[in-house]
Amino acid sequence: MSEMEKLYHQRITRMNDAIELREPDRVPIYGLVDNWALSNGGITLKEALSDVEKEYQAYSKTLTDYPFDAALSVGVTFPMNFVSALGGGIYNNEMETLQIATGQSEIMTAEEYDDLIADPTRFFRDVIIPRKHAIFQTGTTEEKFGKFANAITKFLEFGQSREMLTKRYREEHGLPIPNGANIFMPGDIIMDYLRDFKGIMSDIKKRPEKLTQACNAMGEVLIPYTFGSMMGKNPDESYIQLFLHLPQFIRPKEFEKIYWPSFKKYVETFAGAGFKILILFEKNWMHLHDYLQDLPKGHVIGFFEEDDLRIAKKKLGDTMCIAGGLKTNNLYYSSKEECIDLAKGLIDDLAPGGGFVFAPDKVLAGPNDAKPENLKAVTEFIVEYGVYDK
Repeated sequence: MSEMEKLYHQRITRMNDAIELREPDRVPIYGLVDNWALSNGGITLKEALSDVEKEYQAYSKTLTDYPFDAALSVGVTFPMNFVSALGGGIYNNEMETLQIATGQSEIMTAEEYDDLIADPTRFFRDVIIPRKHAIFQTGTTEEKFGKFANAITKFLEFGQSREMLTKRYREEHGLPIPNGANIFMPGDIIMDYLRDFKGIMSDIKKRPEKLTQACNAMGEVLIPYTFGSMMGKNPDESYIQLFLHLPQFIRPKEFEKIYWPSFKKYVETFAGAGFKILILFEKNWMHLHDYLQDLPKGHVIGFFEEDDLRIAKKKLGDTMCIAGGLKTNNLYYSSKEECIDLAKGLIDDLAPGGGFVFAPDKVLAGPNDAKPENLKAVTEFIVEYGVYDK
């Protein structure tokens, strides 16, 4: 076994020990990095989307300058070239980070919920995709087919490049990128791609039954889709990644009725099949901790953006691995010494007993999310200080 392969297995074992609520040899450090790697690596988003080697050089520099044990992604996280080939979508790529263009995703009417509930796959295929993407709105059938075939080629190229880059990180740096599948839950899909924020907030009040039925119907489609995405992948080296961003805006009773049933069934299904689930709980979830206590034990690593991690560990530490830590504001505006003091306090309070992974509190996206020298000082401190006594 090569030195890089030994390092890879050491790191993935460290992560899995924490996720399964055991004490690893030391606190794992997770590279919660997205487009911050572009500015740190000295290239633009446009360059990354047009040259996979430049993309790799920028991201690999960032992910290997720091002693990360695993990382979120091999590069840019969304197949923008595929979306552009479809004639555009809801993402704005005129900036240096990928951002959803607010107000551009209300493309389904409230009266169409019955069609969505009856057959989500058919509804997306026959109604939403032609309505959303420009290539389906003009030209002959042959012209539309040709443009769609070109878009599919772009999508396949994106997937193949992600697999290639994952292999390079493993072989060249011994770094796991355990990104098996990126999945959005039904409520988030409806908000992001069908009804927009204003529309779904109205639906929660005016038609909660229809919204609940739609979430449950879409959940039944997501389960086999995810199994297909994870086919042939080692569940100890490839995690299912969920990005949740509707529940923090709704009350517990609304969450319980609308969002929770399909979400809980999804997590239980894949935990029961032996998979690990990485969940980004965006913004504040403290009002929903009581529900999260019912998720399967030892299969979930939860990254919390705004929750008090000490409270999260106390309430959820017997259920899931708690991940997070230093705020991006501190990583950018505080001194190295201040950052290290904050990191020490987090390790002292959260590491005992295992089940803790250190990471920034939010995905590093823009150049002001962290100073490289602060991130380096903190992560190198944790390598020394975060060791468990055996």
